[in-house]
Amino acid sequence: MGDDKVKESPAEVFATVTEVNSLFHSLEDMLVTRFEAIDGRFGVIVEKLTEIDARNDDRFAAIDGRFGVIEEKLAEMDAKYERRFEAIDGRFGVLDKKLAEIEKNLAEMNAKYEERFEAIDFRFEVLVEKLNAMDAKNEGKFDLLEQKFVSQDFKIEHCVTSANNKLMIMLLVIAGSIIAGLLYGG
Repeated sequence: MGDDKVKESPAEVFATVTEVNSLFHSLEDMLVTRFEAIDGRFGVIVEKLTEIDARNDDRFAAIDGRFGVIEEKLAEMDAKYERRFEAIDGRFGVLDKKLAEIEKNLAEMNAKYEERFEAIDFRFEVLVEKLNAMDAKNEGKFDLLEQKFVSQDFKIEHCVTSANNKLMIMLLVIAGSIIAGLLYGG
């Protein structure tokens, strides 16, 4: 560094250092106050978290107690329903025995009445055969009656046609005589 440097007096340097020191101390005092305020806030937060934790512990303990009560009630209900299902199973056992007796009785009745039903079936078969024979016998009679009705229809149609023709001829004769009378009389 050369000669062109500005030289300060030691008193000025001391004053500058004292001023810088004073500024550092005031900055340090200011920062200490702020850090103490921040520490105070963290202390409040820690206290609140501790309170919340304690309150939540009480709440979880209450919830655990409620679950314990529910588990006890479920165990009681399970035991009660188990007894009910056992009773129902017993009733089904009785019903199974009764159904077996009914099936046995039905088998006995079926064996007892099977011959009767076979006889009834045979009678029905005989009746059906008789009805078929009677139907075949009457079918020929109905065919003959139908032919007679058709023949009568032709005769009636012939008579009506003949009567219509005669009536037409009479009308022509009457109309012709009236026209002739008008021509000659007039």
